[in-house]
Amino acid sequence: MTAKGLPPSAHAISGAVGGAFATWLFYPLELLRVEMQKTPPPSSQEDDENIKHDNEPPETNLECFIRLYKKQALYRGASAMVTTMLISSYITFFALESIRRSMATLKQGGQQSNRQQHTRQIHQLQNHIKFLNYILPKSKMGSSLLASTITGVINVFLTTPLWNGTRRIMESDPQPSKPISSCINDEKKQVNISVLPLKSEPNLWEMMYQIAKDGGVLQLWHGTVSSLLLVSNPAIQYFLYEQIRVWILVIKIRRRGSGGAGESMQLTAMEAFVFGALSKTVATVITYPLQLGQVLVRLRKNEVKDLEQADPCMEIKEYNGMADCLYQQYTRGGFSLLFQGMSSKLVQTVGQASFIFVTYEQMLALVAKVIESR
Repeated sequence: MTAKGLPPSAHAISGAVGGAFATWLFYPLELLRVEMQKTPPPSSQEDDENIKHDNEPPETNLECFIRLYKKQALYRGASAMVTTMLISSYITFFALESIRRSMATLKQGGQQSNRQQHTRQIHQLQNHIKFLNYILPKSKMGSSLLASTITGVINVFLTTPLWNGTRRIMESDPQPSKPISSCINDEKKQVNISVLPLKSEPNLWEMMYQIAKDGGVLQLWHGTVSSLLLVSNPAIQYFLYEQIRVWILVIKIRRRGSGGAGESMQLTAMEAFVFGALSKTVATVITYPLQLGQVLVRLRKNEVKDLEQADPCMEIKEYNGMADCLYQQYTRGGFSLLFQGMSSKLVQTVGQASFIFVTYEQMLALVAKVIESR
Protein backbone atom coordinates (compact mmCIF):
# COMPACT_ATOMS: atom_id res chain seq x y z
CA MET A 1 0.00 0.00 0.00
CA THR A 2 1.31 3.46 -0.92
CA ALA A 3 1.11 6.61 1.20
CA LYS A 4 -1.89 7.85 -0.84
CA GLY A 5 -3.97 4.94 0.42
CA LEU A 6 -3.35 5.74 4.08
CA PRO A 7 -5.81 7.88 6.09
CA PRO A 8 -4.81 11.43 7.12
CA SER A 9 -4.49 10.27 10.74
CA ALA A 10 -1.65 7.94 9.74
CA HIS A 11 0.23 10.86 8.18
CA ALA A 12 -0.49 12.97 11.26
CA ILE A 13 0.79 10.38 13.74
CA SER A 14 3.90 9.73 11.66
CA GLY A 15 4.67 13.44 11.40
CA ALA A 16 3.99 14.07 15.09
CA VAL A 17 6.35 11.30 16.20
CA GLY A 18 9.03 12.56 13.85
CA GLY A 19 8.58 16.16 14.98
CA ALA A 20 8.78 15.33 18.69
CA PHE A 21 11.84 13.10 18.29
CA ALA A 22 13.74 15.57 16.09
CA THR A 23 12.89 18.48 18.38
CA TRP A 24 14.24 16.70 21.45
CA LEU A 25 17.39 15.67 19.56
CA PHE A 26 18.23 19.17 18.28
CA TYR A 27 16.80 21.26 21.11
CA PRO A 28 20.18 22.52 22.44
CA LEU A 29 20.84 24.13 19.05
CA GLU A 30 17.41 25.80 19.11
CA LEU A 31 18.15 27.23 22.55
CA LEU A 32 21.57 28.32 21.29
CA ARG A 33 19.91 30.22 18.44
CA VAL A 34 17.60 32.04 20.86
CA GLU A 35 20.55 33.00 23.07
CA MET A 36 22.59 34.24 20.10
CA GLN A 37 19.70 36.36 18.82
CA LYS A 38 19.53 38.02 22.23
CA THR A 39 23.12 39.24 21.73
CA PRO A 40 23.02 43.02 21.11
CA PRO A 41 24.30 44.26 17.74
CA PRO A 42 27.51 46.31 17.48
CA SER A 43 27.21 49.92 18.57
CA SER A 44 27.13 52.88 16.18
CA GLN A 45 27.37 56.64 16.53
CA GLU A 46 23.63 56.97 16.02
CA ASP A 47 22.84 54.87 19.07
CA ASP A 48 21.29 56.57 22.05
CA GLU A 49 23.94 58.02 24.35
CA ASN A 50 22.16 56.62 27.38
CA ILE A 51 22.65 53.04 26.15
CA LYS A 52 26.00 51.62 27.16
CA HIS A 53 27.67 48.98 25.03
CA ASP A 54 30.40 46.70 26.25
CA ASN A 55 33.74 46.81 24.48
CA GLU A 56 34.07 43.05 24.70
CA PRO A 57 33.64 41.11 21.44
CA PRO A 58 30.28 39.38 20.94
CA GLU A 59 29.88 35.86 22.26
CA THR A 60 30.53 33.12 19.71
CA ASN A 61 28.33 30.07 19.20
CA LEU A 62 30.86 27.82 20.93
CA GLU A 63 31.23 30.15 23.91
CA CYS A 64 27.45 30.39 24.28
CA PHE A 65 27.12 26.61 24.06
CA ILE A 66 29.79 26.12 26.76
CA ARG A 67 28.10 28.70 28.99
CA LEU A 68 24.75 26.92 28.72
CA TYR A 69 26.44 23.57 29.34
CA LYS A 70 28.13 24.83 32.53
CA LYS A 71 24.79 26.18 33.75
CA GLN A 72 23.19 22.80 32.90
CA ALA A 73 20.65 24.70 30.82
CA LEU A 74 20.99 23.03 27.41
CA TYR A 75 17.52 21.52 27.78
CA ARG A 76 15.88 24.46 29.53
CA GLY A 77 12.28 24.51 28.29
CA ALA A 78 12.69 21.29 26.28
CA SER A 79 9.49 19.67 27.56
CA ALA A 80 7.42 22.68 26.44
CA MET A 81 9.06 22.70 23.00
CA VAL A 82 8.58 18.96 22.47
CA THR A 83 4.92 19.16 23.51
CA THR A 84 4.28 22.11 21.22
CA MET A 85 6.05 20.47 18.29
CA LEU A 86 4.13 17.22 18.82
CA ILE A 87 0.78 19.02 18.62
CA SER A 88 1.88 21.34 15.82
CA SER A 89 3.24 18.50 13.66
CA TYR A 90 0.06 16.46 14.12
CA ILE A 91 -2.09 19.39 13.01
CA THR A 92 0.22 20.19 10.09
CA PHE A 93 0.38 16.71 8.58
CA PHE A 94 -3.30 15.97 9.20
CA ALA A 95 -4.47 19.26 7.68
CA LEU A 96 -2.04 19.07 4.76
CA GLU A 97 -3.13 15.57 3.72
CA SER A 98 -6.83 16.36 4.24
CA ILE A 99 -6.65 19.57 2.21
CA ARG A 100 -4.79 17.90 -0.63
CA ARG A 101 -7.39 15.14 -0.85
CA SER A 102 -10.27 17.63 -0.65
CA MET A 103 -8.79 19.73 -3.46
CA ALA A 104 -8.29 16.63 -5.61
CA THR A 105 -11.90 15.56 -4.94
CA LEU A 106 -13.24 19.00 -5.84
CA LYS A 107 -11.30 19.01 -9.09
CA GLN A 108 -12.63 15.59 -10.03
CA GLY A 109 -16.12 16.70 -9.06
CA GLY A 110 -15.73 19.82 -11.21
CA GLN A 111 -14.70 17.73 -14.20
CA GLN A 112 -17.65 15.37 -13.70
CA SER A 113 -20.17 18.09 -12.92
CA ASN A 114 -21.95 17.71 -16.30
CA ARG A 115 -23.79 14.59 -15.16
CA GLN A 116 -27.54 15.03 -15.00
CA GLN A 117 -28.90 15.33 -11.49
CA HIS A 118 -32.56 15.54 -10.50
CA THR A 119 -32.62 17.03 -7.04
CA ARG A 120 -32.21 20.71 -6.25
CA GLN A 121 -29.55 20.05 -3.60
CA ILE A 122 -27.37 18.22 -6.08
CA HIS A 123 -27.61 21.11 -8.55
CA GLN A 124 -26.57 23.58 -5.85
CA LEU A 125 -23.66 21.37 -4.91
CA GLN A 126 -22.60 21.22 -8.57
CA ASN A 127 -22.53 25.02 -8.78
CA HIS A 128 -20.28 25.21 -5.74
CA ILE A 129 -17.98 22.57 -7.18
CA LYS A 130 -17.80 24.42 -10.50
CA PHE A 131 -16.90 27.66 -8.72
CA LEU A 132 -14.18 25.97 -6.67
CA ASN A 133 -12.85 24.28 -9.78
CA TYR A 134 -12.40 27.69 -11.40
CA ILE A 135 -10.52 29.28 -8.47
CA LEU A 136 -8.34 26.30 -7.62
CA PRO A 137 -4.92 26.19 -9.32
CA LYS A 138 -4.89 24.08 -12.46
CA SER A 139 -1.38 22.71 -11.99
CA LYS A 140 -0.40 20.17 -9.36
CA MET A 141 2.44 22.43 -8.21
CA GLY A 142 0.05 25.33 -7.65
CA SER A 143 -2.37 23.11 -5.76
CA SER A 144 0.45 21.78 -3.58
CA LEU A 145 1.67 25.30 -2.75
CA LEU A 146 -1.87 26.47 -1.96
CA ALA A 147 -2.48 23.45 0.28
CA SER A 148 0.79 24.11 2.16
CA THR A 149 -0.12 27.77 2.64
CA ILE A 150 -3.63 27.01 3.95
CA THR A 151 -2.14 24.41 6.29
CA GLY A 152 0.31 26.98 7.62
CA VAL A 153 -2.47 29.49 8.31
CA ILE A 154 -4.53 26.89 10.17
CA ASN A 155 -1.52 25.85 12.19
CA VAL A 156 -0.73 29.45 13.18
CA PHE A 157 -4.21 30.13 14.56
CA LEU A 158 -4.36 26.85 16.48
CA THR A 159 -0.83 26.71 17.91
CA THR A 160 0.20 30.35 18.47
CA PRO A 161 -0.70 30.16 22.21
CA LEU A 162 1.53 27.09 22.54
CA TRP A 163 4.45 28.77 20.78
CA ASN A 164 4.09 31.96 22.84
CA GLY A 165 4.25 29.95 26.04
CA THR A 166 7.23 27.96 24.79
CA ARG A 167 9.17 31.06 23.72
CA ARG A 168 8.51 32.74 27.06
CA ILE A 169 9.99 29.72 28.86
CA MET A 170 13.03 29.57 26.56
CA GLU A 171 13.81 33.29 26.75
CA SER A 172 13.46 33.55 30.53
CA ASP A 173 16.42 32.77 32.76
CA PRO A 174 15.77 30.91 36.01
CA GLN A 175 15.21 33.51 38.72
CA PRO A 176 15.86 33.01 42.44
CA SER A 177 12.83 32.73 44.63
CA LYS A 178 12.40 34.28 48.08
CA PRO A 179 15.53 33.97 50.22
CA ILE A 180 15.65 31.30 52.88
CA SER A 181 17.49 32.58 55.93
CA SER A 182 19.75 30.25 57.83
CA CYS A 183 21.90 30.82 60.86
CA ILE A 184 25.45 29.58 61.48
CA ASN A 185 26.76 29.67 65.05
CA ASP A 186 30.37 30.66 65.45
CA GLU A 187 32.41 30.90 68.65
CA LYS A 188 32.60 34.68 68.39
CA LYS A 189 29.49 35.72 66.48
CA GLN A 190 26.34 34.52 64.86
CA VAL A 191 26.19 34.85 61.04
CA ASN A 192 22.94 34.99 59.07
CA ILE A 193 23.12 33.64 55.52
CA SER A 194 20.41 34.05 52.90
CA VAL A 195 20.15 31.18 50.46
CA LEU A 196 18.51 31.91 47.10
CA PRO A 197 17.09 28.69 45.64
CA LEU A 198 16.18 28.73 41.95
CA LYS A 199 12.55 28.68 41.00
CA SER A 200 11.37 25.52 39.35
CA GLU A 201 10.80 25.86 35.60
CA PRO A 202 7.09 26.41 34.81
CA ASN A 203 5.48 23.95 32.44
CA LEU A 204 3.82 24.99 29.21
CA TRP A 205 0.27 25.12 30.56
CA GLU A 206 1.28 27.16 33.62
CA MET A 207 3.08 29.66 31.38
CA MET A 208 0.06 29.96 29.07
CA TYR A 209 -2.18 30.53 32.10
CA GLN A 210 0.23 33.21 33.37
CA ILE A 211 0.23 34.99 29.99
CA ALA A 212 -3.58 34.99 29.89
CA LYS A 213 -3.74 36.16 33.50
CA ASP A 214 -1.32 39.06 32.95
CA GLY A 215 -2.52 40.32 29.58
CA GLY A 216 -5.85 38.68 28.88
CA VAL A 217 -6.77 35.68 26.79
CA LEU A 218 -6.08 37.50 23.51
CA GLN A 219 -2.47 37.95 24.61
CA LEU A 220 -2.01 34.25 23.92
CA TRP A 221 -2.40 35.08 20.21
CA HIS A 222 0.07 37.97 20.37
CA GLY A 223 2.27 37.99 17.30
CA THR A 224 -0.24 36.17 15.10
CA VAL A 225 0.13 38.72 12.29
CA SER A 226 3.91 38.35 12.13
CA SER A 227 3.53 34.57 12.39
CA LEU A 228 1.21 34.65 9.38
CA LEU A 229 4.02 36.30 7.42
CA LEU A 230 6.23 33.37 8.38
CA VAL A 231 3.71 30.90 6.94
CA SER A 232 5.89 31.20 3.84
CA ASN A 233 8.59 29.12 5.59
CA PRO A 234 6.66 25.84 6.07
CA ALA A 235 4.76 26.48 2.84
CA ILE A 236 8.00 26.58 0.86
CA GLN A 237 9.43 23.67 2.84
CA TYR A 238 6.52 21.23 2.36
CA PHE A 239 5.97 22.37 -1.21
CA LEU A 240 9.58 21.68 -2.23
CA TYR A 241 9.69 18.38 -0.33
CA GLU A 242 6.45 17.17 -1.90
CA GLN A 243 7.58 18.12 -5.41
CA ILE A 244 10.91 16.31 -5.02
CA ARG A 245 9.17 13.34 -3.40
CA VAL A 246 6.65 12.99 -6.22
CA TRP A 247 9.39 13.36 -8.83
CA ILE A 248 11.48 10.58 -7.26
CA LEU A 249 8.49 8.24 -6.83
CA VAL A 250 7.49 8.74 -10.48
CA ILE A 251 11.02 7.73 -11.50
CA LYS A 252 10.77 4.62 -9.31
CA ILE A 253 7.39 3.69 -10.82
CA ARG A 254 8.80 4.00 -14.32
CA ARG A 255 11.78 1.85 -13.40
CA ARG A 256 9.49 -0.75 -11.90
CA GLY A 257 7.35 -0.76 -15.02
CA SER A 258 10.39 -1.20 -17.24
CA GLY A 259 11.64 -4.23 -15.36
CA GLY A 260 13.05 -2.72 -12.18
CA ALA A 261 11.89 -5.51 -9.91
CA GLY A 262 12.05 -4.92 -6.18
CA GLU A 263 11.96 -1.12 -6.52
CA SER A 264 10.44 0.35 -3.33
CA MET A 265 7.48 2.71 -3.68
CA GLN A 266 8.56 4.66 -0.59
CA LEU A 267 11.46 7.03 -0.06
CA THR A 268 14.47 5.51 1.63
CA ALA A 269 15.77 6.99 4.88
CA MET A 270 18.70 8.62 3.08
CA GLU A 271 16.44 10.11 0.39
CA ALA A 272 14.05 11.54 2.99
CA PHE A 273 16.99 12.97 4.95
CA VAL A 274 18.57 14.67 1.93
CA PHE A 275 15.32 16.03 0.47
CA GLY A 276 14.13 17.22 3.88
CA ALA A 277 17.43 19.04 4.44
CA LEU A 278 17.35 20.62 0.99
CA SER A 279 13.78 21.90 1.27
CA LYS A 280 14.32 23.30 4.77
CA THR A 281 17.58 25.00 3.79
CA VAL A 282 15.93 26.88 0.94
CA ALA A 283 12.94 27.87 3.10
CA THR A 284 15.16 29.03 5.99
CA VAL A 285 17.51 31.17 3.91
CA ILE A 286 14.61 32.89 2.14
CA THR A 287 12.59 33.67 5.28
CA TYR A 288 15.29 34.06 7.97
CA PRO A 289 15.21 37.91 8.14
CA LEU A 290 11.50 37.71 8.94
CA GLN A 291 12.17 35.16 11.70
CA LEU A 292 14.95 37.33 13.13
CA GLY A 293 12.76 40.43 13.06
CA GLN A 294 9.96 38.64 14.90
CA VAL A 295 12.33 37.58 17.68
CA LEU A 296 14.03 40.99 18.01
CA VAL A 297 10.76 42.91 18.17
CA ARG A 298 9.56 40.66 20.98
CA LEU A 299 12.88 40.87 22.87
CA ARG A 300 13.04 44.67 22.59
CA LYS A 301 9.51 44.94 23.95
CA ASN A 302 10.44 42.84 26.98
CA GLU A 303 13.67 44.82 27.42
CA VAL A 304 11.82 48.14 27.41
CA LYS A 305 9.36 46.85 29.98
CA ASP A 306 12.17 45.68 32.29
CA LEU A 307 14.13 48.94 31.96
CA GLU A 308 11.07 51.06 32.71
CA GLN A 309 10.62 49.18 35.96
CA ALA A 310 14.32 49.36 36.89
CA ASP A 311 15.16 52.91 35.72
CA PRO A 312 12.35 55.15 34.42
CA CYS A 313 14.93 57.70 33.23
CA MET A 314 16.48 55.25 30.79
CA GLU A 315 15.34 56.10 27.26
CA ILE A 316 15.00 53.15 24.95
CA LYS A 317 12.23 52.77 22.41
CA GLU A 318 10.47 49.77 21.02
CA TYR A 319 10.73 48.94 17.35
CA ASN A 320 7.97 50.40 15.24
CA GLY A 321 7.07 47.04 13.75
CA MET A 322 9.11 44.41 11.96
CA ALA A 323 10.04 46.66 9.01
CA ASP A 324 11.57 49.23 11.37
CA CYS A 325 13.45 46.49 13.22
CA LEU A 326 14.95 45.06 10.03
CA TYR A 327 15.86 48.56 8.78
CA GLN A 328 17.71 49.36 12.01
CA GLN A 329 19.52 46.02 11.83
CA TYR A 330 20.61 46.83 8.28
CA THR A 331 21.82 50.35 9.16
CA ARG A 332 23.84 49.05 12.13
CA GLY A 333 25.60 46.12 10.54
CA GLY A 334 24.64 45.91 6.89
CA PHE A 335 23.11 43.01 5.04
CA SER A 336 25.00 40.42 7.11
CA LEU A 337 23.29 41.49 10.34
CA LEU A 338 19.93 40.51 8.85
CA PHE A 339 21.20 36.93 9.04
CA GLN A 340 22.60 37.12 12.58
CA GLY A 341 22.53 33.67 14.20
CA MET A 342 21.54 31.90 10.98
CA SER A 343 24.45 29.44 11.14
CA SER A 344 23.17 27.78 14.30
CA LYS A 345 19.61 28.09 12.99
CA LEU A 346 20.54 26.23 9.81
CA VAL A 347 22.26 23.43 11.68
CA GLN A 348 19.35 23.07 14.07
CA THR A 349 16.40 23.47 11.74
CA VAL A 350 17.85 21.61 8.74
CA GLY A 351 18.90 18.67 10.89
CA GLN A 352 15.58 18.69 12.68
CA ALA A 353 13.57 18.81 9.44
CA SER A 354 15.65 15.98 8.00
CA PHE A 355 14.97 13.72 10.98
CA ILE A 356 11.28 14.67 10.90
CA PHE A 357 10.90 13.51 7.32
CA VAL A 358 13.04 10.40 7.88
CA THR A 359 10.83 9.35 10.79
CA TYR A 360 7.71 10.36 8.86
CA GLU A 361 8.57 8.19 5.85
CA GLN A 362 9.62 5.21 7.97
CA MET A 363 6.46 5.41 10.09
CA LEU A 364 4.31 5.59 6.95
CA ALA A 365 6.02 2.51 5.55
CA LEU A 366 5.47 0.70 8.85
CA VAL A 367 1.78 1.64 8.97
CA ALA A 368 1.33 0.53 5.34
CA LYS A 369 2.87 -2.89 6.12
CA VAL A 370 0.62 -3.32 9.17
CA ILE A 371 -2.49 -2.53 7.11
CA GLU A 372 -1.42 -4.87 4.29
CA SER A 373 -0.82 -7.71 6.74
CA ARG A 374 -4.41 -7.59 7.96
